[in-house]
Order: sequence, then C-alpha cells, then structure tokens
Amino acid sequence: MWAVTLACCIGSAPSAVALELMPSFATLPTGWVTDRYEPHSFTNIGTFQGRSDVLEIEIDPAEGLTSRPSGYQSAFYNTQGRQYALSGGAGSTLSADLWIPSEWSDAAANGSVRTDLWGVTVDGASYVSGYPIIGFTNYGGAARYRVWQQAGTWLDLATPVAYDDWTAFSIEFTGTEYRYSIDGTLVYTETDPNSSVGFSATILQAYNFYDSAIAPPVNAQPYSAHWSNAAVIPEPGTLLLVAAGTAGLAVVSRRRS
Repeated sequence: MWAVTLACCIGSAPSAVALELMPSFATLPTGWVTDRYEPHSFTNIGTFQGRSDVLEIEIDPAEGLTSRPSGYQSAFYNTQGRQYALSGGAGSTLSADLWIPSEWSDAAANGSVRTDLWGVTVDGASYVSGYPIIGFTNYGGAARYRVWQQAGTWLDLATPVAYDDWTAFSIEFTGTEYRYSIDGTLVYTETDPNSSVGFSATILQAYNFYDSAIAPPVNAQPYSAHWSNAAVIPEPGTLLLVAAGTAGLAVVSRRRS
C-alpha cells in the first residue's frame, strides 16, 4: 500500500514541465553565428566562479564604432554577440545564469555595462514576431535588471541586483505570454501582441559603449560578461514529496522485517 502511495505521489509531484531550449555552452562555438557584430571574443573559457563551460563575451575598443568598417559605424552594431537557431513552441523556456561582479554597481568608476539574454519568436508564417529580452545594465541610471517590452521600450525591474553571485534569468513562452523570471521568481508577464507560435533562436550579447555619440556620455571601458548554463535545482515540492514517500517505504520495510 505504501509503495503504491509513493508511486502516486512521485507521479503527481510538481515538476518543471517547460522544455528548456538553451544549448549547452560546452559545445561552443558550434552552432553560434554572429548577430549584428562579432564581439572581441565569444568563447567557452572553462571554469569560472564555480561553474564549468562558462561563456565569456568580451567587449573591447577594437570593436568600437569608429574602429569598425564604414558599413558598421552605427549604433545598431554596438550590440555585439551571437545567435543560435532552435525551435520550441508553447511551454518552452530559454534560461542562462549571469555572473554580476560588484564592480558593475558603479558605472562612473568602473565603466558602463549591458548584457542580455534574448529570445527570437516567430508567427505561423515563420516571420519574426517578437524579441523577448531580459538582462542587466548600469547605463543611464542605477544598476538594474530589465526586460524589453514588445511595444519597443525597456522596463526596469524592482528586483534588487545580487552582486558577486550568479543571477538566473529565464524567459518562458506560454503560447500567449512571455513570462520572465529571476532566480526562479516570476518578475514580469507580458501578453504576446503578435500571435507568436514559438521560439526560433536565442541570442546572447553585450553592448559596446565605445561610441562618442552615446548620450549621456559614458565611461567606456573593456569588460567581459560571463554566462553559464542554468543550474539544475530540484523543485522544493518535489523534494518534500519524495522525502515523505521515502520515509513511508522505510516504515513498511521495518514492519515487514
């Protein structure tokens, strides 16, 4: 009886039903292609801050606006990173963790920073229909997390920034909404305005502030953004049910013996 009860509990336990689409950074750079403009580096640097196969996006003046070829000397190409083609419909997620050093809290002293996790969604005709984005910046104000609204504006989030630690970002497409989470907590939901059917790609990028036309003027300095694949943490509800079930089996075992 206890064994049947445990099986039922495990079978009905809460679980992460969303399909995670982010590829493993262990395979970098396979499958990743330049999006807008190539950063100074986009590479697997191995172990960093307790994580393995960490992606480093390096920003440098060598890829600043006036250092680029004439056809790329516009602010559009200040956004620098790579894209990975993928496919996932309703219930799919894109997740990655960002290391945020305490130095990033002070743009005036240590330089302006911006780095983001992007999704690319398509409609039923396979045309791009949305760019759900979540990330971090210290440009133009206090250091903060923010999301890109599909109407074309950034929304700053009230969630306090955690420094000298990994911050877990996630974007879930439900079929009708984009659901943004930070460290497992839902922080913003936006109704999809463009009848998207799913993700077609992800982009990881950082911003090159070596552009004298940026207003207000910024403290442009080289920096590196470090991204890790999302840490896998069992859901608390699942752990409690499994623990209870295991205890039940222990009782049955003692009675039978």
